[in-house]
Amino acid sequence: MPALKVSGLTFAYNGGPLIRELSFDLRPGDFMCVLGPNGSGKSTLLKLLTGFIKPAAGSVRLGGEDTSALRPERLARLAAYVASETATPYDFSVRELTLLGRTARAGFWRGYSAEDGAAADKALEETGITRLAGRSVNTLSTGERQLVFIAQALAQEAKVLLLDEPTSHLDLKYKSGIMELLSRLAGKGLAVAAVLHEPALAVFGCNKALILRGAGAYSFGSAAEMLAPAHLAAAYGVPPTSPLLPK
Repeated sequence: MPALKVSGLTFAYNGGPLIRELSFDLRPGDFMCVLGPNGSGKSTLLKLLTGFIKPAAGSVRLGGEDTSALRPERLARLAAYVASETATPYDFSVRELTLLGRTARAGFWRGYSAEDGAAADKALEETGITRLAGRSVNTLSTGERQLVFIAQALAQEAKVLLLDEPTSHLDLKYKSGIMELLSRLAGKGLAVAAVLHEPALAVFGCNKALILRGAGAYSFGSAAEMLAPAHLAAAYGVPPTSPLLPK
C-alpha cells in the first residue's frame, strides 16, 4: 500500500488552476524531490497534502486513509511537515522543541511520558544533534535550527515526512548534510517528499521527482528520467547547458 496516494488533485488560485488533476503515489522508502519555478504551486502542494488547505477536487490518502475525513491529531500521526519558516516565539531548549512533536500522541494536557521522551531523544540522535539538547534554539545557527525542526517532525513517528525547502539559506555543509539525512531516512522506510529550490540538490538520493511547471502542468516519474537537463531546462526556461542544472 502506498504511504501517500494523490488522485486527481486540483486547486485554483485567483481564478486560474495552480494544480490540476495531479496524481502520484509514494511508497515506504521513496524520496521524492518537488521542483519547479517560483509560483508553480510547490508549497501549496505540501499544504494540500497535510490538510492545511482543501482541494477543489481530488483526494489525498495517507496510509490508505482519506485526509478529508481525518482530525488534525490523526493527520499528525500519519504525516509530519517541516515548514520553510521556522521561527520560534519562545525560548525553547532543543529537546523541549523536539518534544512538541509528540503533542499529537501525548495530547495538550496529559503531559509527556517516558515513551515521548525516548522518541524525542531518538529523533535528536537520528539528526545528529544530541549534543545540542540543552541549548536554547535561539542560540543556534540556521543549519542547526533546521535540524531541530526535522527532529521535531521525526518525533511524531509518522510514516510520511514532508519538507518545504529544507535547505534554503544554508551553507554547503548543511545543504549536503540535510539531503544525506533525508536519503538515509528514506532508506529506513520513511516516505519523504522535499520541495527543493535548487534542482542540483536532487542528486542526493532522490529516486522520484515531481516537476510542477505552472498553470497545472506537471511531470512525475523516476528521478533518473525527470532530472535530465533537457527536461529541467524546459520546466525552468533555461538552457540545458546551465551550470545550475544537475549533470
